[in-house]
Amino acid sequence: MNSTVSSATKRSAMTLALTLLTAGLAQSTTGVPETSIAQAVQRTINVGGDLKQWDGLPQYKVILSNGVPSVPVNSGGYYSLAYDDQNLYVLGVFDQPKDTVKAVLKTDAGEWWNDDVMELFIRTQPFVNAPAEAHFAVNPAGTRFKAYTATTDYKSVGRIEDNRWILELAIPLNTATFPAVKAGDIWALKVGREHQKAAEFPIWPVGGDFNSPNNYGYLAFTEKPAAVSALAAAVTEKLGKSPAGSPLKSRLSDIGSYSVYYGKQAADVEKLLNYDLAIVQPGTVNAAQLGMLHDNGTHIIAYMTIGELDRNNAAAPGVDPSWILGENKNWGSKFIDASQPGWQKVVADEAAKLKEQGFDGFFLDTLDTADLYPQVAPGLVKIVQDLRAAYPDAVIVQNRGFALLNQTAPSIDAVMFENFSSMYSFDKKTYGSVNGDPSFVEALSKRGLKVLTMDYALPGQQDLITRDYQRARSYGFVPYVSTIGLDQIYEANP
Repeated sequence: MNSTVSSATKRSAMTLALTLLTAGLAQSTTGVPETSIAQAVQRTINVGGDLKQWDGLPQYKVILSNGVPSVPVNSGGYYSLAYDDQNLYVLGVFDQPKDTVKAVLKTDAGEWWNDDVMELFIRTQPFVNAPAEAHFAVNPAGTRFKAYTATTDYKSVGRIEDNRWILELAIPLNTATFPAVKAGDIWALKVGREHQKAAEFPIWPVGGDFNSPNNYGYLAFTEKPAAVSALAAAVTEKLGKSPAGSPLKSRLSDIGSYSVYYGKQAADVEKLLNYDLAIVQPGTVNAAQLGMLHDNGTHIIAYMTIGELDRNNAAAPGVDPSWILGENKNWGSKFIDASQPGWQKVVADEAAKLKEQGFDGFFLDTLDTADLYPQVAPGLVKIVQDLRAAYPDAVIVQNRGFALLNQTAPSIDAVMFENFSSMYSFDKKTYGSVNGDPSFVEALSKRGLKVLTMDYALPGQQDLITRDYQRARSYGFVPYVSTIGLDQIYEANP
């Protein structure tokens, strides 16, 4: 399996404005928590004027760290919101000694996150399957950054004081970026702060990864400060009736174990009988072994790469060189333009052959190509949806591809979170622990999508393997651990 982007990084340069991301937001099994609700109160603010204009408006603390687990950071901060028929107003106040504030980059800086920054992630339609995201980034001096952000066509005023810095924004409404609003409207919101000196990067409402599509809260527009409990109940009700909150069906809802095996040893193939689901390469099993596994009640699905071209793929000679976007040096494969109809036919033809061989379905890999080449995202989504339409009873599992997941979730039975708790470093040639952010998949899991975790360790790393299993199960996910070559079956079940 090819994983092109690590979820452990603080900041991915692939975060793009108005990228289609998954729609699950910060919520509990019983409803949206009150701590995930913010209010924008109707009030006109003169940005850059007296800060007393903000008196009486709710303040929301930005204190939970990025990463997993999220814990309170040492440097405090909060934001407040207001609106009128012209603008959405944002106030950010963040504790930090003046001599540690970093605000030196210009508006066209490519890696603006090396400054201290306040970030806003906003969705104006949080209840649809694939909401567009607008992303804003501003440093303490008020510099509005262009790269990876929605627009710089708004007003910002920064103030750097002795022990804090303050930002005020006036973001125009009734524009191509944002519609006009009225009391009762609900958006989705995530607010982050970057403190470079302290290496603190907290996020409201729940912390987690800056790039996670599922750690949003909700922004309710009100005429005056309202009871948060009533707002949370209203959001919960609306979410439950929307595509973003509707139940998901999975053909794998009852499985308790699974394995991945790409070797060809008959003795290891027999071990697959111990699992409810087995993921294999097409050449791993013969017809007799397929029959044996089916007789046992084991679901067996075959590997397919849909975002890359493997160097040993039999279809390689027929691939137009213009479809190739780049090289995955870890695996020697080529990133492919999945929007090309010719490539979509290659995938469809391969799926037909696998079904003829007797496989129960498909394991779809390399959807993370969309993180590197966002233009291929619609093509990858179409491939998944077309496979479901062609094979309504097939078992379909998607590996990662979190940026596409809410669009593909209705068409798949499970998502695999590769590198959830441990991973293999291609640079260091070693295995080690990581803390993958469960918010990438947790909301969809609560709606019924099965979540599998795939971690990597050596057979002798028992402490690491035990941690992998226990951490996955603590979230209700189904774990598996093997070597990076996936050519061994660990009979471990900590």
